[in-house]
Amino acid sequence: MCGIIGYKGNKDGNEVVLKGLHSLEYRGYDSWGIASVHENEIKIIKKVGQIGHIKLKDLGFPKSNLALGHTRWATHGGVSEINAHPHLSKNKKIVVVHNGIVENFQELRRFLEEQGFEFISETDSEIFPHLIEYFMEQKINFEGAVRRTLNKIEGSFAIVAINLESKEMVGARHGSPLVAGIGNGEFFLASDVPPFLAYTKKAVYLDDGELTIINKHIKFINIETGKEIKKQHQTIEWDVEQAKKGKYPHFMLKEINEQKDTIKLAAEQPPELIKKVTKMIEDARGVFFVGCGTSYHACVSAAYVFAKISKIHVNVVIASEFSEYEDFLTDKTLVVALSQSGETADLLEAIRTAKKHNCKTFSVVNVVGSSLTRLCDRNIMMNAGPEICVLSTKSYTSQLTILLLLAYSVAGKLGKAKELIDTVSKSVGEIIDTNLKKLKQLATKIKDATDFFLIGRGLAFPSALEGALKIKEISYIHAEGFAGAELKHGTIALIEDGVPVFVLSTPATRHLILSNAMEIKSRGGYIIGIDSEDNDVFDYFIKVPDVGNAEPILWIIPIQIFSYYIALARGCDPDKPRNLAKSVTVK
Repeated sequence: MCGIIGYKGNKDGNEVVLKGLHSLEYRGYDSWGIASVHENEIKIIKKVGQIGHIKLKDLGFPKSNLALGHTRWATHGGVSEINAHPHLSKNKKIVVVHNGIVENFQELRRFLEEQGFEFISETDSEIFPHLIEYFMEQKINFEGAVRRTLNKIEGSFAIVAINLESKEMVGARHGSPLVAGIGNGEFFLASDVPPFLAYTKKAVYLDDGELTIINKHIKFINIETGKEIKKQHQTIEWDVEQAKKGKYPHFMLKEINEQKDTIKLAAEQPPELIKKVTKMIEDARGVFFVGCGTSYHACVSAAYVFAKISKIHVNVVIASEFSEYEDFLTDKTLVVALSQSGETADLLEAIRTAKKHNCKTFSVVNVVGSSLTRLCDRNIMMNAGPEICVLSTKSYTSQLTILLLLAYSVAGKLGKAKELIDTVSKSVGEIIDTNLKKLKQLATKIKDATDFFLIGRGLAFPSALEGALKIKEISYIHAEGFAGAELKHGTIALIEDGVPVFVLSTPATRHLILSNAMEIKSRGGYIIGIDSEDNDVFDYFIKVPDVGNAEPILWIIPIQIFSYYIALARGCDPDKPRNLAKSVTVK
């Protein structure tokens, strides 16, 4: 949701934090702020808008070995410099950045106002520095005051706070991600690992209810009890270059191209893990696939694949609605969670609901050490590397690849899946290279459309859902995906001259979906066909090879490319669509 970075060490913290915020901007770009700690003063700069163009000299700060920063995606309070983070205590000695929502904000604010504290901003985050100061006024040390503050908070948070007097930095989490980086005589606290990959690959992921305090050393404690916790660091396998754009103008185009490799990498799973997860599916009495957004569409696709290949019924539920199915959960139920970040609040809550009923759980996730990996019984890693663009591209095809692998494994045909995936990965480069120029021209031609519709039948239906999401979230044009026949049940009333309609056609459903396409064309629709063979009904044709049950992995790629180019044609930022953030860590 928001991006946090804190630094204490032997380098210029201003530079480290600024570079860190550049790498975290995908998590929030309504506003940004940096606090730089000096001997007797905390200097703060806060601005509305994106931070990507800001240079070190623009801050105007002297060097400091202790600093923190924040990129905001607004929840409480409008987008303004006053509401931007960091926030200061009344005595100007405590500075805090926060990601999450304080649910008992009004109650705590009234209490603090009664104690003489004044609130400058409209945000719930300003509770933290004032409450910490309140407890420190009672002769409680910084660590203890932070603990008492956090034990008063209802809701979710990841915070980093600095005390001017002691020069200590603390970080804590409950429901929002926070990871510590441990370097050579230096320490980092961040929402994600990219901000410190250039300095260290040693990371410690905080669990809910944990706090870390950094002075000359780093220690971890339980927020509720204050008892010290022994934590082991993990070594991050990502290379720092993977988190950079390199030769590409945008992360989205880079990540679309990376699918040439990531689809194959997704299939390279430990045989023993696939065997164990396969048995979990076979032994379950009731299987739920749960996700949000793009991951939910991967779940829908998986339901078709498992029905067709494994002859298994899979329940598909949007994570935020999962609690409505609680009465069906038993210790024989299997819940499969899909997520890129592993930090999506609604999904984590769904898994907590499942665990409450002793359900078996496994995840398909991209981030090692994320909250989801620590909640689930087993985890299958996507191996996709960092995905920085707000839109999911390579994560989606990685999820589809893993789910296809599992469906064939349950059917006892794992070898067939690997053959299919090998064919698919070899086809991706050809689809991208063949269609980049064509889809750029198409996007330019129809960029002024006010509506897009996408239709498909069978395995193509979930791809229509995901394709519509890609178009609308990046171009801000209304787009909807439908099962082919459903368009006639109302929405065909919206078809008029020139309305673009993507028709996703498979050999198995071709005769029916082309009939739907004819109905649309007779009412003036502009038909864009995605198929392995051309047809007279198509006004524009995009060829995708016939790869059988693996087709959903390939169908989405030309729509991803089209979405990228229509965003550019309309002057939109493909990496940072308005009002969206990469990881939705609030409910």
